[in-house]
Amino acid sequence: MVRKINSLSCGLLGVVLLVSGCTSSHNPRTNVSQNARVHYTLGVAELKNNNPTMALSKFLEAEKIDKRDPDIQEGLAQAYQRKGAFAEAEKHYLKAIGMRPGEPRYYNNLGALYLDMQRPDDALRNLEKAAGNLLFPTPETPLTGIGIARFLKNDYPGAVTAYREALSKNSKYVEAYLRLGEALTAMGQVDRGLDEYRKALVLAPEYARLHFFMGLAFMKNSEMEQAQKAFAKVRQLYPESEMGQRANDYLDMLQ
Repeated sequence: MVRKINSLSCGLLGVVLLVSGCTSSHNPRTNVSQNARVHYTLGVAELKNNNPTMALSKFLEAEKIDKRDPDIQEGLAQAYQRKGAFAEAEKHYLKAIGMRPGEPRYYNNLGALYLDMQRPDDALRNLEKAAGNLLFPTPETPLTGIGIARFLKNDYPGAVTAYREALSKNSKYVEAYLRLGEALTAMGQVDRGLDEYRKALVLAPEYARLHFFMGLAFMKNSEMEQAQKAFAKVRQLYPESEMGQRANDYLDMLQ
């Protein structure tokens, strides 16, 4: 998309924000619940293997056995989200929150869903609950989501503030560097944006989306040779993906 620099953000960002999901300290209530947890654990494994269809099947089996387990509801939400069934995902995240309203992870993951749905105000409301909970183990995650929500609202200075706060919590969080570079570039501070991308590159040299964003920034800075190298790296890493195909389109345009 020469549409907007954040065009690759929301769907993939959801994956990044969901990393903290699908873990639980839940103690099964009964033998029935234990059986449900077996299916739940299999569903988690399928999500980790990037197989949301099979994961959804396992979570649905778990829900048949135990409809009162909020982690199973969250698992269903994540599987539906991965499959692009956002309305179903929202329904199950809200069920999980209703069952265990003190769990910040659920608010984080619902916020990620709202980013996928291009609903930044709803995303902000939920991500701020996660970021403000002192028991949330990775505050840099919702803080980065807050930055993306502000970016979607064209509040670039607010996005920069959120990304910098995320990096103050975890100086090795690659996504925050990438998003900070994106926001600075959108503000016309392309050189500063590239500096942030380079920091991320040290931490994740094979991150295709980072190379894609760098390619866009180099183009904006009229550094066409560097842009070609960045897009060529994307094509090398993920030639068959949508991102790889778009990188190939830019390469054709730059020749």
